[in-house]
Amino acid sequence: MGLKNFFKSAKTENLYTLDGCVPPQKAVLFGLQHILAMFIANIAPILVVITALTQVGKFEGISETSVIQNAIFVAGLGTILQLYPLWKFGGRLPIVVGVSFTFVGMLIFVGSTYGYGTMIGSLIVGGLFIAIMGIFAKYWKKFIKPIVAALVVLAIGLSLLSVGGDYFAGGSSTTSTVFAFKSGKSILVATITLLACLGFQIFVKGTWKNLSTLFGIAVGYIVSLCFGGVDFSAFSGVSPIALPQFYNFGLIRFDIRAILPVCLIFLVASTEGIGDVTATCKEGLGRLPTDKEISGALACDGLVSATSACFGCLPLTTFSQNVGIVGQTKVVNRFTILLGAIIMILAGLFPGVAAAIRTIPTPVLGGALVMLFASIVVSGLKMVAELGFTPKNVLILTLSLGVGYGFSLIDGFYHRFGDVCENIFSNPVAMIFLIGLVLSFAIPDSFGLEKKKEVVEEPPKEEKPPKEPKKKKEKKLD
Repeated sequence: MGLKNFFKSAKTENLYTLDGCVPPQKAVLFGLQHILAMFIANIAPILVVITALTQVGKFEGISETSVIQNAIFVAGLGTILQLYPLWKFGGRLPIVVGVSFTFVGMLIFVGSTYGYGTMIGSLIVGGLFIAIMGIFAKYWKKFIKPIVAALVVLAIGLSLLSVGGDYFAGGSSTTSTVFAFKSGKSILVATITLLACLGFQIFVKGTWKNLSTLFGIAVGYIVSLCFGGVDFSAFSGVSPIALPQFYNFGLIRFDIRAILPVCLIFLVASTEGIGDVTATCKEGLGRLPTDKEISGALACDGLVSATSACFGCLPLTTFSQNVGIVGQTKVVNRFTILLGAIIMILAGLFPGVAAAIRTIPTPVLGGALVMLFASIVVSGLKMVAELGFTPKNVLILTLSLGVGYGFSLIDGFYHRFGDVCENIFSNPVAMIFLIGLVLSFAIPDSFGLEKKKEVVEEPPKEEKPPKEPKKKKEKKLD
């Protein structure tokens, strides 16, 4: 189909199909909603890691601004590759790529111990490692049973709930003087934003109701302006255009002590990716993903992460926040999300675009995202319910949540095992996956389903009435 015919075939109904054109005025809005939902969360892990490494004097070779700009630019490119695959790289699914929180703890440990250049080297190797693993995913994916994939989706949602709550309260790392953490103004603005999202979704009919997140952010932003809580300092010193710059390759070092733990975290992130892809297909397309889709998505995550590291950035993987948007709106159109990816690329090339999005106050994002994060938990529960609450599944679910998630809520619980193990075990997604994986093989499918032998009593035999004696025939007398 030619480009001209493609735009002629534009229909609003195509929002709910993978392919096909959507009227541009709607496609831009739905694409922008995807980007606004993940934009600040995409930057937050970078700020956390860079701040921690700067404090110990281990951040080198690049500026914080460049890391953020490059991450936004590469996220746009990675999203396009996921939407429209190149060879075996890309899932051809409505996937948005962003910087993952999964890596934060390990990267702070590796960067502060071995330096930023060594951290970048380990990310290049780890990304290529997962890219290769993704290509051959069909050979090892069969070992991950459906209940494990459902648990990973549930774990992703649970791990994001605290992020949504933190944003809702204003952000624990905020520097805002107006919207301080846990202040009344922060919670008020977040509540107004949440109510605006709910009201829009309840009272607006048709396709437009799925823009509730975008509407809520707009209302929250206006209220924040009235409070004087929008910080425009992000525009200071912003150049009209800035091209992404590669990291100083002379500073990159490869150390096996950094590479091994980073590769382990990449494996954890790949299980999270499987969960994200599964949830996206289940909620948006009403089916499970194919081996080809999972393989392409994981391979793309690895390749994009390695590319991101060459720009001095953190790993970029399938973004969990956008799974919530797909689940809530059912918008899966690739052309629509493509326009969102183009906005990200423009934000990476024109710093003013990124600066404008960065002015959105944290409680506004919290009010808009808290329901989206919770919807991921619901998606995981629905997947478990569809598999059935068999005795085996219930036991796996119980232990995975009790140990894998419960222990992660206790600060420093795994500290005695060393920094590397602590960073892996304290990740609830990693622990729930590991526990679920082991139990899915250790517990037999027949667990709890043994049939008890029932003694069937035979009904008493009916006694037949006694036979009457036959009467002798009397001889007739002549």
